[in-house]
Amino acid sequence: MKKIVLLLMMVQSVWTMAQTKPWEYRLTSPGKKIGVTLTTRSFTENGQTVEKVIYSVTLNGKEAILPSVLGLVRDDQSFTENLTLVSASRIKKVNEHFSLKTGKKLEIHHQGNEQVFTFRNKNGAVMELVFRASNDGMAFRYRFPEANPGQLTMLEEKTTFAVPLSGKAFIHPYDLNSRLKPSYEIYAECDIPVGSESPNRAGWAYPMLFHVNGLWMMITEAVLDGTYCATHVGVNADKSYRVVFAEKEEVVIPDDPQPVFGLPWASPWRAIVLSESLAGIVETNLVQCLNKPSAVNDVSWIKPGRSSWSWWSEGGSPRSYEKQIRYVDFSAAMGWEYMLIDAGWPEMKGGTAEEVVKYANGKGVGVWLWYHSGAGVPRDSITYRNVMSDPEGRKKEFGKLEKWGVRGLKVDFFDTDKQGIVKQYYEILKDAADHHLMINFHGATLPRGMERTWPNLMTSEAIRGAEGFGQQPRCDQAAWHHTVIPFTRNLVGSMDYTPVTFTNKIRQGVEAFRKTTMTHQLALAVVFESGIQNFADKAEAYLSLPEKPLQFMKTVPVAWDETRLVTGFPGDFVVMARRSGETWYLAGINGKAEAREITFTLPFLKKTNQLECITDGSDLNSFGYDTISSDNNGIFAIRVAGNGGFVSVAGKGK
Repeated sequence: MKKIVLLLMMVQSVWTMAQTKPWEYRLTSPGKKIGVTLTTRSFTENGQTVEKVIYSVTLNGKEAILPSVLGLVRDDQSFTENLTLVSASRIKKVNEHFSLKTGKKLEIHHQGNEQVFTFRNKNGAVMELVFRASNDGMAFRYRFPEANPGQLTMLEEKTTFAVPLSGKAFIHPYDLNSRLKPSYEIYAECDIPVGSESPNRAGWAYPMLFHVNGLWMMITEAVLDGTYCATHVGVNADKSYRVVFAEKEEVVIPDDPQPVFGLPWASPWRAIVLSESLAGIVETNLVQCLNKPSAVNDVSWIKPGRSSWSWWSEGGSPRSYEKQIRYVDFSAAMGWEYMLIDAGWPEMKGGTAEEVVKYANGKGVGVWLWYHSGAGVPRDSITYRNVMSDPEGRKKEFGKLEKWGVRGLKVDFFDTDKQGIVKQYYEILKDAADHHLMINFHGATLPRGMERTWPNLMTSEAIRGAEGFGQQPRCDQAAWHHTVIPFTRNLVGSMDYTPVTFTNKIRQGVEAFRKTTMTHQLALAVVFESGIQNFADKAEAYLSLPEKPLQFMKTVPVAWDETRLVTGFPGDFVVMARRSGETWYLAGINGKAEAREITFTLPFLKKTNQLECITDGSDLNSFGYDTISSDNNGIFAIRVAGNGGFVSVAGKGK
């Protein structure tokens, strides 16, 4: 009997040791370059020692994310400390091929290794951590797999990103503006120390770009399905970054910022892109890869394209039938697929929007119409300013627009990242897809890859775009700003900047003067990516262009089979190459006020040793033309003016 008792005591001792002994798992990418480590670490809090789950990330052995805490706090219980690891799944191979309608690259091949770790808290409740490592980065998310008929509230997410403090950061502050309506329209802070406090009390926005330990890293969020708010980032006392919810002060809807959800449930992905070069960051599609496959079976009606837009140059023009007919004719003359009629179209004089649509369809031009999201707008009566927030009214409106032959909608003024508005994005996309309508979200949140699931999402704003050129300080900063956002905002999805504006914008009777060259503006058609490019200037500005720039504007695509960052640095300069079919379009811009020479190679165009370029002219308002040749090392050199640029149809080949 004593032997049995002794044996049982030994077994119990071994089991206890097995539960308390630190554990560690390491997941690597298919190419073995990226490593993710998951383990536990002891922390002292309020005089007690607690164990927390932590993760860290490396690229080729270099530290990218130092040990960082994970965990969630629900209103019913916590999943942050003293969690018991129940199981670690076998590593699952992810191997997907899919197509997109917009973006840097239309045909995607995504490979990764995925592993699921199951934990129990002190109450026995289950939380899963899903980790995925791919060749361009890693991502993780939380899951609650157990069913529960009730509703739960997430009080706090404990996710942190401990970035090595020796690095530099390039991040936009989270835009809780004076109207308390975040719209992601604050300029980035560039080359600042890691862990710097935001100049805005609300913290930082995604995506966050870092240069640390000789590598580049971008941190962002992927997948918003309506079961969580959109999040942004705060800074901890130790200068690590933490995930935070939408701000309570975002007043457009009175909701609390804490998400409410049922079980089972999965969080958005926390995505980290890693590369030894900036090109690897710019060219990634990891955000789209983390989203669900397309929910739209027939996508043949979804067509990216270029659009004219009269509002930028003349805000009252949507109320004029005659002027909108002129922009239909202008789009037809340019060979552009679309024209956009902005706010005010229901009050159109001289004819109706329905008549404009009919006329445009006869010309082969599709029409987009502006709508307010309805957020914060009274619901006593339904108009085009709040119909998007009324489910039944929205479906009825979409049915009417489908009969008219409208091709897309620009839906504006969402003005918060709270969960209620996140749900509305998906509801609008679903209802729009049912009626063959494409969508442009304006005054909206940052893209999180939903264009994979809902390919009728063509673009989103979430940027200080050309609308701001009505103020001189924004014109003064434009060239610098243009060389930042290809490395920040435009990394994660199509961006409706409304580019290529040659004339000065007049706002409330005050003219603001453009500081960028004509060719700098022309180059933005390639440097910036958007599934719909709303070229913002007035028709006369384009039609009066010299022959070569005019032809460029008539033929430049918006859907790209491939994107390459040729060279560049945030806030300094950018040279971007994008391929449509077999033709490469090359464009560069200078973010500095001083003239310079930009050098680059084109290894993906090995047979190309000459480039015919549209260059800067003798002054701000003229173009130049030049043919440049590469030297024996394949290096091209081109002179650009201060705030200048160049474009070239670089040749054929893959």
